[in-house]
Amino acid sequence: MNTFAEQYYDQPERVGFGRRFAATLLDGLIVAIVTTILAFTVGTKLLHVLNLDDDTELSIFSDTDSSDDEAEEMFKSLNINPGMLGMLTILNNLVMVLYSLSELLTNASPGKRLMGIAIGSDEGAPATKALLLRRWALKYVAYGLALFPLTAMLGSIVSFLITCGCLMAIGAQRQALHDMAVHSAVYFREDVA
Repeated sequence: MNTFAEQYYDQPERVGFGRRFAATLLDGLIVAIVTTILAFTVGTKLLHVLNLDDDTELSIFSDTDSSDDEAEEMFKSLNINPGMLGMLTILNNLVMVLYSLSELLTNASPGKRLMGIAIGSDEGAPATKALLLRRWALKYVAYGLALFPLTAMLGSIVSFLITCGCLMAIGAQRQALHDMAVHSAVYFREDVA
């Protein structure tokens, strides 16, 4: 049986943390833009339909604490309804889950494509649909959990663990925790196409 070093050098070069982080930033920027547009178009209409577009006092501002009063005044001065914060949170998680499907369906998110990288098996072969599904489910389960109030706290914990696990891509194997768990890795796109 080959050692890790022998197996590693027979494979295409794995992409480390820096390029993967840049791809994640690009994906986050795209999701933020889409979420903001949706929140201020569809979200505003939805708040109006639910009768939350007036000066309805929401639970996060129900105390008489001065910091809450200051936050409420800030939102009013910016002409932002406090209900929009909840709408942004829900829409962000929903958009992220839908956006992440691009990684599941094509082995690379738009951010990864812009950075010239793609997902493959940990042996350097192109990723199968089953591998992509396992990786996607593990990596993005937190966003799905955050959509529901009863599982939102669990979603936050899972998200924290996945985020910390991404730092493992700094290591010699250049795999995040979710990659190690499902036996995937990230490579330069031309190496796994």
